[in-house]
Amino acid sequence: MVTPARARALEPAPTRYWILHVVRAVILAAVGLFITFSRDHSPHLGLIAFGAFALVSGIVIGTLSVRLVDDAPTRRLVIAQAVVSIAAGTIALALQTTGLGTLLLTVSIWAGLTGVLELYAGYRLARRSTLSRDFLIAGGLTALLAIVFVLLPPDFQQTDGGMDNVPLTLTSSVIAVGVFGAYAAVMAVFLAIGGLSIKWQKADDEASTEEPA
Repeated sequence: MVTPARARALEPAPTRYWILHVVRAVILAAVGLFITFSRDHSPHLGLIAFGAFALVSGIVIGTLSVRLVDDAPTRRLVIAQAVVSIAAGTIALALQTTGLGTLLLTVSIWAGLTGVLELYAGYRLARRSTLSRDFLIAGGLTALLAIVFVLLPPDFQQTDGGMDNVPLTLTSSVIAVGVFGAYAAVMAVFLAIGGLSIKWQKADDEASTEEPA
């Protein structure tokens, strides 16, 4: 538990960091919406959606972090996440026709590595910056995604009655792609709120300093 004195001692999140949060949120929201409104939850679509997301986010976030993240160790961790994302995205797109096993393996490795890196970044800043909470929550959600993909049996299949007496088959592929879409949507909302909170907090601080004593 953080005491009031310790909470006051924490540094506010770097002002420009809100841009990284919001950019990540936009990319995640795009892939989340794409999966949500797609009727195809095949491994092929999952690999394309994940691959495009990982490659684009890795390039964009890695490039922006060079200019927007002042703390050198944190910047290196963000760049490391970007490198992992670029590699995973490239592999997913190159192997997009290889099936469910590739989807489960690629996403689980990506989520495990980037989740641990983000959790470590949050741990490093835990006693110094309010930004640590955002890192820890985002890292925890990503690590949870890795666990789900590792535990998901590749041969799962269940058929229910469905609607209008049309059988509905739930497979590992449908679950995997759906879970990734849900992860993207939740992360998009969380990062958008976090980014705008940083921006608005800075605006409030500036307004308070301009008020006459």
